[in-house]
Amino acid sequence: MEKIKINKWSRIISFEPDGKQEEIWIYKDSKTEKRYNVEVTLGKPIDILSLKANIIKDLGLNADRIRDSRISLFEKDNLRLVDLCPICGSGAKDRPEVFNVYGATYVKCEECSHYFVKKRPTKNALEEFYSKDNQYQSTYTDKKTVETRVQQVAMPKAEWVIQNFEKIYGRKPKSILDVGAGSGHFVSACKNLGIMANGVELSQAGRDFCKENFGFELSNKDFIEEWKEFADYEVITFWGVIEHVPYPLKMLDAAAKVLSGKEGLVVAEVPRWDCFSTAVQRIFPNSITRHLDPLGHINCFTDSSLATTFKKSNFDIVAAWYFGMDIYEFITQISYLLGENKIIEKIGKYIPALQNRIDLAMLSDEIVMAATPTKKLER
Repeated sequence: MEKIKINKWSRIISFEPDGKQEEIWIYKDSKTEKRYNVEVTLGKPIDILSLKANIIKDLGLNADRIRDSRISLFEKDNLRLVDLCPICGSGAKDRPEVFNVYGATYVKCEECSHYFVKKRPTKNALEEFYSKDNQYQSTYTDKKTVETRVQQVAMPKAEWVIQNFEKIYGRKPKSILDVGAGSGHFVSACKNLGIMANGVELSQAGRDFCKENFGFELSNKDFIEEWKEFADYEVITFWGVIEHVPYPLKMLDAAAKVLSGKEGLVVAEVPRWDCFSTAVQRIFPNSITRHLDPLGHINCFTDSSLATTFKKSNFDIVAAWYFGMDIYEFITQISYLLGENKIIEKIGKYIPALQNRIDLAMLSDEIVMAATPTKKLER
């Protein structure tokens, strides 16, 4: 008899979403049912073209470079076969191919709906890449966009985190640790808001940029192995981090150890599979430079697989935030296809309004979830 898939997550949602709304998220299995009151924010204004000016200028060269490097990597024989789902641990050997990009194959776990690259570089190879590849950090180490990135990208995130913490606990957090801090923009934003903040970052280029431009140093400690070093922090954030690592649960488990028994908050931003960008990239698989880049995003989450990640790590979800770069993705793909960058210049001013409609429809390519430590451990 064919196995029937049981969707463990559902939600009660408004018919007419606006910028902020209250939802009820429901987890149910054969033994338990749990409900979460989740405050959902939709959309985040941003002048994306000012942040991506260098990439847009050399769109073709950037696409060619990424395509060639990924094909070269995934043609090698020393890739690791992922035989268990990184989220729920169910068998993954026989999962059918969902999407092939640059020789890498994304598959879907039918148990928790998570998507991941079936054969990927080893953990050591990934850490080596992120610690030494200056090109991957180039978007975030552009001195021309430092202030814009802090004000338009990092500051709204810092304010959102602080507001959620204050709503739950009636006070602002005393300390924030940003894991995978990149070039330090978010940490800088937190400091500007009067919060004691620090970051952990593997990339030497990112740490150097942070010290030179913001005047403070990021740690290069292993957060998973050395979590006790960060026991005093009240908020742990992962902005675009856990999709890059082979074992996302280990990152959240380490955060759970840090925050256990205290008033704390964990926040994670990840790429979403169920979005407009995914639809665009499945049409244009030979010019992918972000989102479903199989080297960067070896994991791509659904809302339910990210919610499962939080639950398995003993966190209770309290807030979510949907926003993305889907319209930017569509316009740049069309520009690359036609070999005409002027398309971006002519249509660029309409990106924010179009993206807002995508965000309100929850078709955006990014989601942020925030959660508090579960008082009673479930494992």
